[in-house]
Parts: sequence; structure tokens; C-alpha cells
Amino acid sequence: MKFIHTADIHLGCQPDRGFPWSRERSFDILTAFRDLISACRKERPDLLLIAGDLFHRQPALAELKEADALFANIPEIPVVMIAGNHDCVRPGSALSEFSWSPNVTFLSGSGFSQVSFPNLGTVVHGFSYHTREIKEALYDDLKAPEDGNLHILLAHGGDADHIPLDRKKLAASGFSYIALGHIHKPEIDAENRLAFAGSLSPIELTETGHHGYIQGELLPGKDSGNLKLQFIPLSSRSYIPCRVKVSSKTTNQSLYQTITRFMEQYGPSNIYKLALTGKRDPDIVFDEAYLRTAGRVVSYRDDTIPSYDIHALMENHRHDLIGDYIGAFLTDGTEASLTDPVKSQAFYYGLDALLANFDSETGEP
Repeated sequence: MKFIHTADIHLGCQPDRGFPWSRERSFDILTAFRDLISACRKERPDLLLIAGDLFHRQPALAELKEADALFANIPEIPVVMIAGNHDCVRPGSALSEFSWSPNVTFLSGSGFSQVSFPNLGTVVHGFSYHTREIKEALYDDLKAPEDGNLHILLAHGGDADHIPLDRKKLAASGFSYIALGHIHKPEIDAENRLAFAGSLSPIELTETGHHGYIQGELLPGKDSGNLKLQFIPLSSRSYIPCRVKVSSKTTNQSLYQTITRFMEQYGPSNIYKLALTGKRDPDIVFDEAYLRTAGRVVSYRDDTIPSYDIHALMENHRHDLIGDYIGAFLTDGTEASLTDPVKSQAFYYGLDALLANFDSETGEP
């Protein structure tokens, strides 16, 4: 029995609000869903499993119809899904009353239910969120029936506010496979017969790395059956860290060129988290607004420090406030004592300010 497991598609989400490319990102999420359906048409799995958060929020009727139209494109493939914390089932909502295509089974109840596929010798179990948070460990005491079938659990959770998970207890539950959602980083834990599919397409800047779905195969065998799992990445726009170490020779122009070359290498349509480190020329101040024009920069961090000759400064300012300031921070007279990044940044901010306002005639700021 072959299956595709996905989760956290978040239809209706518009990431990176306030940035020029934000509208494109909402299309990325829809495109990823369409690509998933295309993969199903090509791979022809026996089941498509969706472990919650198909939608980013309570879907309107129009959104439900659009999603269902895509499911209708794979009428021969059964779809089984649950609602997660983002698209939890509200009484009287469009989601709670919607009639899905015949190939779709929505385990919409707040209590555990199941759907059987006798031709596959498989039973899929699960329940949907009816509130945004569920803090009880509802999966801990589950046991799969011992009836000769393959049993799959659809589950959504994994943190303190959304059904905490105990992997060892899940592994001891007897399910042939546990298809998880909620955590957006994909992970296969074959030893415990479970996997997080991760978000199908990244929806926020913390979600770096590959995104896609799990392709699996279950064969009858000893105990819970023989399980094979593979992560399949989808081609999509990615959040990519761009870390640049500067030197005392780095200028805004040379830095801009370095950033653009990096973005050309990894793809100009991707979105970048720009972080600067190293020691810069004390006279150079990097222009964030200018550097952001190199491409889609969603976050910017400047952790550079000026490349002062601390020993020379101590000698030249031994009897004034600047010398006292350096001595108060540098207990051993060298920068080696600035091991804490926050303390280091505070030191250089203060030193910059003192030097910028220092009066060489009076020896005072």
C-alpha cells in the first residue's frame, strides 16, 4: 500500500506582509498544493493523507470549493484528512457543513474516528481540532487494533499547547505509521514509525531548508508491517540565510556586489535573511536600505564591529574618559575579554559615540 503524507499547507496564508513580494507568496502556497495534486496523478498512491492545517484560518465557502476542485482531479485516489489548530472546526462554519468530493474523507469529529479501506487492508484513524489549543496528551494511550489490518494514525501536534507527543508511547501504540502535522520542519523517525511532513511550502522566515511531502509504502509483515519512507522536496521559493563576513576593506559597494552574487547563485526569486559579521572599517556604516535593494531581503542583522586598534586607543587616551571607558570593559586590556556578543556590541556602540564626539583640545567628549 503506497501513500503520500502531507500537512501544514496553509491555503489562504500570505507570508511576508508589508514586502513587495508578499502577494506572490500566497500564490506560492497554492502552487505547492497544485504541484502536490500533480504528484499524486503521476505517482498514483493508494492514499493521500493530510495531517491538519490544510487552511491557514477558517476557510470561506469559496476557498473550500477551490480546494475540493483540486481533490476532484484525483477521483481514483482516496484523500483522508483532519483539521489542525489553524483550521479547527467551528460549529456552524462553512468547514463543518461542507460536502466534499466522494474521494475525500474528512475526519471532522472532536473524538477519534476511522475510515476503512478493505481493498487495501488499511484503516486510517484520527480526529480534528475543535479549538485552537489542546494541551492534553491525547495520543499517549492509543492502541491500534490487532485485526490483521494496517493501521495509520493521522495526528496534529507536538508542543505544549498543541497535544504534546511522547514518541516512545506512539511507537508502542501498534500503528503501522503515524502521519504527523503541526511542526513545519520535515522529519522522518523511522525507528518510531512516524514522520512530520513539515509545511508543504515555507510560510515564514524561520522555515529554511527543503519543503515537500512524505512518500511511503506499507507492506504486510511481522507486527505493524514493513514501512518505507522517503522525503520528496517540492520546487518552491525558499528562505535562505545569507551570512557575509566583512573586513576592514569592505565598502557598501563591495558588500552589495557580494550579496548580489550570492543571490544569483541561489536564485533571485528566493527570499534572503541577510546577516553581517566581522570587523569593518570604523569610518564605514553599512546602509541597510541600500543593501536590501540587492534582492528579496526579509530580515537584516548587522553584527559587525569596527576594527579599532584597541591597544593604540588605550595608549592615546590613557588619561581621559575614553581610556577609562575601555579599561572598564576590557579587564585584561584586550578584546579577548569581550566574549559575550551583547557586551561586545554595547562596548563598540559606546566607543563609537565617544570617539565621534571627542574634543581633542579638551580631551573630553
